[in-house]
Amino acid sequence: MSPKTATLPPTEGAMWRKLLAKVHPDSAGDHELFIWAMNVRDVVCHGGHAAATATTPPPRQQEHRTTPDAVPFDRYADFDELTRRAVALADEVPAVFGVVLRLLSDCRIAYTGSEEKQQRKGATYKQLAAIGHAVGMSKQERTQWYRIAEQIPLSVRHAGHILGKLRGGD
Repeated sequence: MSPKTATLPPTEGAMWRKLLAKVHPDSAGDHELFIWAMNVRDVVCHGGHAAATATTPPPRQQEHRTTPDAVPFDRYADFDELTRRAVALADEVPAVFGVVLRLLSDCRIAYTGSEEKQQRKGATYKQLAAIGHAVGMSKQERTQWYRIAEQIPLSVRHAGHILGKLRGGD
């Protein structure tokens, strides 16, 4: 019989923080692994309620991703509905995120050109990080921000609109 190595329980918060820090996209981790680890943590630490607490309905079609560095996104999603969802969520999330989401209140659908194409792709984590840094989010807040952006989900166009507002544009 081999000796057993003493380990902390699987619900230990400090160990989850270490694991998530290692796999987080901000620290050169893998996005899919980060999302998977967050879901496993929710199941282990919260009694398997991760799937039951999701507020986003399942997509009509399989999610399409243009790059692993972007929010998973259904390219057939209704842009106006996603925008309304984001603005409505602003009242339910902490203020640092609500302020950012409210910047989408005047983001209108585009029917042609590059803006229309941007509505069909998930926001990149680089865009989301730039938004987080622009409003002074901590690393932990940026992690929450990524989760919120995935929950909605935000498009490249949404993120570009927010960045334009933060940089003093329209």
